[in-house]
Amino acid sequence: MTVTDAGGRTVRDATLDVLRKLGLTTVFSNPSHSEMKLFENWLEGEFRFVMGLQEAAVVGMADGYAQATGEPALVIINGGPGLANAMGSVYTAASAKTPMVIIGGQQARKMLLGEPFLVAKDATQLPKPYIKWAGEPARPQDVPAMIAQAYQIARQAPQGPVFVAVPEDDWVRPADPEPLRVARVERAVVPDPAALDLIAAALDGAERPGLIAGGPVDAQGARADLIALAEKLNARVWGAPVWNRGAFPEDHPLFAGVLPPIPELINERLAAQHDVVVVLGGPAFTLFTAWDLFSTAPADLDRSPRPALTADVEFLHVTDDPQAAAATLADRAFIAPPGAVVKGLVPLVRQRPRTELAAVREPVAVPEASTPLTQAYLFHLLSRELPDDAVLFEELPIARADFHEQIPLGADNGYFATASGALGFPFAGAVGYALARPDRRAVVVVGEGSAQYTLHSLWTAARHNLPVTYVIPDNAGYLSLKYYLQDQKSWEAGYDLSGVDMAQIARGFGVRGERIDSPEGLRAALRDALHADGPVLLDVVVDDPGLFRL
Repeated sequence: MTVTDAGGRTVRDATLDVLRKLGLTTVFSNPSHSEMKLFENWLEGEFRFVMGLQEAAVVGMADGYAQATGEPALVIINGGPGLANAMGSVYTAASAKTPMVIIGGQQARKMLLGEPFLVAKDATQLPKPYIKWAGEPARPQDVPAMIAQAYQIARQAPQGPVFVAVPEDDWVRPADPEPLRVARVERAVVPDPAALDLIAAALDGAERPGLIAGGPVDAQGARADLIALAEKLNARVWGAPVWNRGAFPEDHPLFAGVLPPIPELINERLAAQHDVVVVLGGPAFTLFTAWDLFSTAPADLDRSPRPALTADVEFLHVTDDPQAAAATLADRAFIAPPGAVVKGLVPLVRQRPRTELAAVREPVAVPEASTPLTQAYLFHLLSRELPDDAVLFEELPIARADFHEQIPLGADNGYFATASGALGFPFAGAVGYALARPDRRAVVVVGEGSAQYTLHSLWTAARHNLPVTYVIPDNAGYLSLKYYLQDQKSWEAGYDLSGVDMAQIARGFGVRGERIDSPEGLRAALRDALHADGPVLLDVVVDDPGLFRL
């Protein structure tokens, strides 16, 4: 029986009022019994419930939704094993600085002295350190205020996921008699005018200025301003290593390519082209591996230096993350919203002559049709059929170079990829994005290995008939591990994925699936899949590329 105060209001009622005021009316969930009391007498039409079949997919979908809207998304899952299932996606959301409120179901308070089923032990500790903040209310009546506080923390720079553990019986307890006042906390971080003047002076004084674009530039609405800044400076723009969100059009003549996530290769590219480089957003830089693991004898590794940037270039780093600023490899860091800094620099820098810069990228060859198909040919045809405003979600550890070469995304295209080493974001993130922006086609280009991590999201795409096209370059293996190991026998023993039929799997979840193993009909299939009513998956059998390129 529900226990209420004299006015009949429960903690559940008060929490729903807070969620309405905050605009958290789309709920991503895979609930267990510890959250069921919140969903009693669900208010259909007022709240949109988005069901996922596994928690990693649920958090990934919420991640895509939040990146589409720019505001925190709401996730409700079990706070013990459910949150443990989701931790790979939480890790990715934290790396992407995605604002998100995760409510984790906890067992009833009176049962917490024992070992009840689905208990969340030390509930606030499980998601750390991959969240900004975690809380568990001292009394049931504090639940609505704690959720409001969590929301404000999630959306302040640097943004990120937060977590609130709520015992099952709190929802039916009487609420505080007075309704909670929910304040709108405005973002307070703005660029220091003196910092803008200093950065502008460094760029104006450079002979060969360069810009490095991170995802926050796009997330903060400054993509068009970055184009204006680059054109005014006549400066090359590089994509930040492990580019998780496109912030500059890849078909622009000033785009120099995406930097590799290895210090020695970053230095090689930048030192030859620039004397001053401004890093806009994200860390400086996200690194994947140390070059000396491939080039140094094991006995010499202890004497290898830590990663460092070349002294031949002056590096300035702009980030809204104080921790990233403290750990920077640059000469000087500025804590400020990168998007606002870009907007502020445009009127400050001087207009340079528009002269053509020497090419830094090799001309891209047009691949030919073949059987078996190549990844490059698949991406070439896909680029010819993409809608002008399509949004791309990519996870191709081996084929990323071919992807960017053959699909130079334009100013109206969105681009999203995983911000961490954890796999699975694009498959789920595209579903969340499509829920927020059903007016745009979301196109997922993910290998069949990466697809396994959140393929449950296919069911949600089908259930909501979302405009999502999945294109799977299927090479029947975890090829990134094959090339990293450099050991054919070890790879064959454990990383061969022969026999996985993604088209059949898609059909099992209710998504139209087609398997293609020759060039005949591929372009027509792509065209149809990109303009279909609802989700479609194309499982395209491709050859092992035989070469790993950064």
